[in-house]
Amino acid sequence: FSRAQPIPTGERVRMPQTAGLEWQLFLPAGWRNATSEPLFPVVVFFHGSGDGHFTVMNSQSLPRLLSGDQSTCFDHDHCWRLDAEYERVAAKAEAPASSGRAYLDQEVDLRSPLAACDFASTFPAIVVMPQGWLPAHRTGWTRGKTLQVERLTQHVLSTYRGDPTRVVLSGQSAGGAGAWKFAAAKPELWSALNPICMPAPASIAPRLAGLNVWVVGWAGDGEHGNDAVVAALKAQAAKAPAVVPSVHLGASVRYTRYDKAPGPPDPLYRSMLNHASYDLIYRDPRLWEWAFAKRNLQGEEAWRHAGKRRE
Repeated sequence: FSRAQPIPTGERVRMPQTAGLEWQLFLPAGWRNATSEPLFPVVVFFHGSGDGHFTVMNSQSLPRLLSGDQSTCFDHDHCWRLDAEYERVAAKAEAPASSGRAYLDQEVDLRSPLAACDFASTFPAIVVMPQGWLPAHRTGWTRGKTLQVERLTQHVLSTYRGDPTRVVLSGQSAGGAGAWKFAAAKPELWSALNPICMPAPASIAPRLAGLNVWVVGWAGDGEHGNDAVVAALKAQAAKAPAVVPSVHLGASVRYTRYDKAPGPPDPLYRSMLNHASYDLIYRDPRLWEWAFAKRNLQGEEAWRHAGKRRE
């Protein structure tokens, strides 16, 4: 794609470098023909440690779903389908919001879709997919890098009719770690946070007070920190609004704790069994219904002043 050409809609597109970052953009299928100049929700997606190359990034997860042709060099089917064993994927039941518990000791059948062939043609949001690093230089989502992402997101909001009150931050694995830290550093920017397969310490909870958060992982992620941080977030949310005022409409804490999850679809990484809970949750419509219903009342003002380095 070049700057002189119109950007395709309903398909992820490699964009010219912006704010010092290589990146991909997805515009919803109805973006160009939308009437009365509506604003669209925006998802900022953070990739993991080994998937900075766009070929790897696009072979799995949300980026793969954002193409009308979901085939890859190792899977020639135009519609990507998970193995049949994940049709009836089980997870722990979510605890009531007022309980302060991470989950209930009972299982529910989530029935995540095995395939989402029309995902790209129906997904209603703009998606920003920055390249944080390449595998040879695994720097992680540093402060300098997230500052670039702020500026890139500002550009997208102003150029492509993004809604500054509905900007969702989502990341997987090392991208989940980056999402936790970025949201904790700049909670005023986000309408919702969705970290996947990367636990965070419970001590991060006070820095996310009032923010909508949906944590995702498998049982092992829960044992390594997800359970504790979700319990801390829920206990904190139970005090609101009297103790923790929120500018986020309908602020809530959600938790999906899968009993098992697939490995990444790329044969090079498939042995990482249970790691790819992102391939279950991203195709689950419940996540997106929740995320796009959330609003950040100070988002417009916050994004107007974003992109400035804090000392």
